[in-house]
Amino acid sequence: MNTNPWRTLPAFGALALTLGCGGSSPTVPPSPPPSIAPTTAPSTPPSTPPGAASCRYGKGVVTTFCDRQVAAYGADVDAAISQLVQQRPDIFDLNQQIGEGGFKVLKPDDYYAGVIANLQARDFCAGFDLVELQIKNSSSFSEQYDIMLGSGHIRRGNGAYRATCSPPSFPLDPEDLINHVRVAFFGITCIPGVTPPRNGESKLLMGCTGSVTATPKDKDGHDVDARIHGPRIDWTLTQEQGVVRMDDFPGVAFNKSLTAQQPGHFQLCAVVKGVRGCLNGEVKDNALP
Repeated sequence: MNTNPWRTLPAFGALALTLGCGGSSPTVPPSPPPSIAPTTAPSTPPSTPPGAASCRYGKGVVTTFCDRQVAAYGADVDAAISQLVQQRPDIFDLNQQIGEGGFKVLKPDDYYAGVIANLQARDFCAGFDLVELQIKNSSSFSEQYDIMLGSGHIRRGNGAYRATCSPPSFPLDPEDLINHVRVAFFGITCIPGVTPPRNGESKLLMGCTGSVTATPKDKDGHDVDARIHGPRIDWTLTQEQGVVRMDDFPGVAFNKSLTAQQPGHFQLCAVVKGVRGCLNGEVKDNALP
């Protein structure tokens, strides 16, 4: 979650590359020298992340409030990173660093998965919202950390802490994050002599073909990342007899093409993760106003 500390935010806990809780909390290890040989390696994150059921402290809340306070888990995050450097030096370029222990990250997916695994072993629930690390060990609040600089180096210390969310912002399932599905034209082309209607009119004229897209949106109207909602979408076209012809977009499941066939009304709906959105449209004779 790209946290703005001064407004209410949606949380993207369902995106956690790895999510869950571990056993009892071990003693925080000191920062290890980078020359130590690797130990057992955390696994690479799965391509399909688990849902919210894997956190023993319960689900997050979509409408949580996040702001910058005093970090509670900063030392735990730093310790998990240091432990990963010891476990998996192959993830890093130990000859490049910005600040103490700020090594260059060569394998970002393994980096996030490894830090999350180490936090889970400390009895935390941890996840990754595709932007920031998420962590909690109670149902009271969670914290957000940005643990990688734009240059690709490890970000540590207080600079990595971004916000505290109360109640916790994660984990969430994809269907929790999708507030609605917007189904709308994004382009209309017509034969010569016919002026295309505006996309927002939800209208086609005879001699026109419209391109339609379905976009899952969160509660603030922002697009939900495709990695959250996945590739599955179900389309349904209801119409008066023969009003439009619907064609697929090659390789783009979330787009359809509608060609006007005769005047009348139609409804094109899309369902993503159980959330339904519709385009209520009309085909008009191009000679009519």
